[in-house]
Amino acid sequence: MNYRTVIFCVIGLMFATALASPRLAIPPEGVAFGEVAAGVAASKSIELRNASPSPVTVSQVKGCCGAEASLSSMRIEPSSAATLSVSLKAMLPGEFSKHVRILCDDPESPVINIPVTGTALESKTAAAASRWTLPTVVLAGIVDGFNPCSFAIVISLAGILAIGGRKRRARIIGGLAFCAGTFVTYMLMGLGLMQALKALEGLRVVHDVVMVVLALALFVLSFLSFRDALKFKKVPVFSVVTLKLPEGVKVLIRKIAMESWSGPAVALAGFGCAFLVTLLDALCTGQVYVPVLALISHEPGAWRSFALLVVYNLAFVAPLVAVFILASRTTDAFQMAKWSSRNVIPAKVALGVVFALLGVLVLLGTGFLGHAGIGIRYN
Repeated sequence: MNYRTVIFCVIGLMFATALASPRLAIPPEGVAFGEVAAGVAASKSIELRNASPSPVTVSQVKGCCGAEASLSSMRIEPSSAATLSVSLKAMLPGEFSKHVRILCDDPESPVINIPVTGTALESKTAAAASRWTLPTVVLAGIVDGFNPCSFAIVISLAGILAIGGRKRRARIIGGLAFCAGTFVTYMLMGLGLMQALKALEGLRVVHDVVMVVLALALFVLSFLSFRDALKFKKVPVFSVVTLKLPEGVKVLIRKIAMESWSGPAVALAGFGCAFLVTLLDALCTGQVYVPVLALISHEPGAWRSFALLVVYNLAFVAPLVAVFILASRTTDAFQMAKWSSRNVIPAKVALGVVFALLGVLVLLGTGFLGHAGIGIRYN
């Protein structure tokens, strides 16, 4: 074998190796964020170097699972590099693993999946919010249970049961069945809405916008609650308040209750009535329930979120249980309505405080206040 043959073989081997190797050189660790703050936007950049003698054209750069990616140049010349920038917001503490997909004209590696890894640590603002979550959930549940927007309806339903000519035992059973039906219905609604809120976490920009809008709406509701308290103090008639159920909905709820409790199966009727009434009453109680769900959906661990959901709904039905037990001891629905009217102002003030507190905690829990400075950058 002469030297020319050797040279041709070497050149051919080098050419074949170049063709078989990926033309884009990527760091073996991919995009390693290291430690980032949970709930706060973070970004990191790496270089994609063209190790081949010909240009590489990238047709698509796509992040997944909440990661967003962009490339400084879609055409990378030989021995040149382009900067891949990746941004994300890890909503929950713990390790995360995502990837960025790149489509290019490399015949050996037309699809490149670049791993995106790191560990999210609970931020100081999120930790502060988390410490207040449990007491806020309990307070919100109790206050929402006494919400004047819907509590008058509960008094009315208890009155319908009280004046229906039933024995005390039947009134207790019917009332407790109504409370159980309310609890189950709200739990099912809460689980469904929480899953929807968690699904938004993969759409970082949409999630942030929804949370900020929700917080602003809570501050507006807080203002309206305080204003309702002042208006009711001047004119003690419930028609002057802003946050209340439409009259048509109230009439429909009373009609459902009267038809449900007219039959002999008081327990079954109470449970079924609760399902329908709860759906209609959600127009009112949902003003507190939805932000509470947004707050607890950011808690680490599915079981913790579920436990907080149970705690909220137990606190919410506690006033209902008290009302129906009271109704079992009297047939004077007027006295119960009078008691409700006397407590409109403190209930409205408490509701205003809860709305404001939930607004602050929603912003803290989602890391928005920490994100106000456009997050933390890791390079």
